[in-house]
Amino acid sequence: MLAFGMAVFLLMLTPGPAILMIINTGINNGFRRSIQFVIGIIFGANIVALSVILGLASLILNYPILRLILLIFSSAYLIYLALKILRQSFINSANFPNKKLNFSNGIIIQLLNPKNYLVQIALFSGFLIWPSDFILEVIYKILIANLIWIPGHLAWLALGASVKTFKFSKATMNYINIIMALLILSVIFLAILNY
Repeated sequence: MLAFGMAVFLLMLTPGPAILMIINTGINNGFRRSIQFVIGIIFGANIVALSVILGLASLILNYPILRLILLIFSSAYLIYLALKILRQSFINSANFPNKKLNFSNGIIIQLLNPKNYLVQIALFSGFLIWPSDFILEVIYKILIANLIWIPGHLAWLALGASVKTFKFSKATMNYINIIMALLILSVIFLAILNY
């Protein structure tokens, strides 16, 4: 039980596309304006967890053509998000309001996040707690995961929002956005290498 909780916690410390977008949204929109997006991220993580439990994720990952389709769609969406981050630099410098990411954006990023599927498969197929009672094990794992995911994602959002309070210059914010966009693009590169 403790090993499962520790694994979920440690995975929260390794930023993937969802965490990077939470941080960036916090930086550019603040804590309150980003809550809907974070709730969508958590909801999307639960959808992926359920797809893993029901075996749908294994189906996707075991068929090369389905994996390729997921890779193409996820790469396209991550490129879109990276461009959106870069665009925020130009919008900010032109004094236009940022368009915030919403609940559905959070769900989409989780559904198209290949790392999320692999992580959920590792979490829900490993760390057997009650092998004789599948339903109890699933309920327990989802409960524990959410008890870690919710404060963990909110902590990443608070980190991003705290950067906003520092009132960095526009040039510094542009550099931060460029770094965040490059990190998102590096996820695509890593996904292609692991395909």
